[in-house]
Amino acid sequence: MAIDPPLLRLVEAQLGLIARHQALQRVSRDRGDTLLRRGPFEAVERGVYRLIGAPRLGVQGALAATLRAGPGATLTGPAALGLYEVDGFGLLQEQLPFEVLLPPRRSLSSVSFRSRRDPDPDRAVATWGEIRIAGPLDALIDSAIFVERIGYRRLRLAHDVLRWRGMLKPGRLRERVEGLGRHAPGGAILAELLDLDLQASTGDGERRLGSLLACFDPAPEPQVWVTPGRRVDWYFRSVRYAWEYQGSVDHGTLPGRQGDAERELQLRREGIRIGYVTDADLQDQVTFLATVAGALSARAFELGTDAPQLRAAA
Repeated sequence: MAIDPPLLRLVEAQLGLIARHQALQRVSRDRGDTLLRRGPFEAVERGVYRLIGAPRLGVQGALAATLRAGPGATLTGPAALGLYEVDGFGLLQEQLPFEVLLPPRRSLSSVSFRSRRDPDPDRAVATWGEIRIAGPLDALIDSAIFVERIGYRRLRLAHDVLRWRGMLKPGRLRERVEGLGRHAPGGAILAELLDLDLQASTGDGERRLGSLLACFDPAPEPQVWVTPGRRVDWYFRSVRYAWEYQGSVDHGTLPGRQGDAERELQLRREGIRIGYVTDADLQDQVTFLATVAGALSARAFELGTDAPQLRAAA
């Protein structure tokens, strides 16, 4: 049974999903019900359907729940960070936890997902089709209640990534949490992040390294598993070049140096180059950026591709 083009466009924008109320806004009731109940769709939530044959993605459950909550509902939490492709949350196959924020005077019962009344229904949102997604800052704040499931390190990485991308200015996290007050259930959990939020730098050497490498376009990805057993701090995928921060605790001992040598040998076998950075290297930012630019250009020449470019200062 052919799907009407307006419905198909919406289904594609919503990663294979559509709600009955959305369908009935575009076609007649009889046509919509016939398509959803007898056509190429399967029910996934009350009043929400998935196109049979569409890719099965972990985030579909969160999107379907938001559609189930009705117009004006907003998806937030780790699943929302995943939709923004925040590093550490960007795997669409993973079923990340989430929460659905309900518009005023709406309540839900007999649902399997977490929901609550939206304390700020006029918040800025993005949309996937017609599904509202909380902004990355709000999604980060709401992710804190799931810290036992996602881990504090992952939450901290999301904070850092938003800072590196310019999506979160110093002090803005604390300001937003204070503005939401008791309506931010994860506010107390963010105590350490709130302290980091007031600092011009995001903290340790690995994050300082990230802020400098973010000056390149395309920027490197953080915490990438480049082999099944090896993860690197920062990775320029286009030129297969990794950068690793060498802290005195992790890399200043003999076992640490032996581990570095083993890592470098394994990565070279996989066609990946790696550069090591110390705190002393980061003190002279101009020299360091020139060193990185030279290494990336040489690697790009070796591979016959374009090198990440250092962006001009604003």
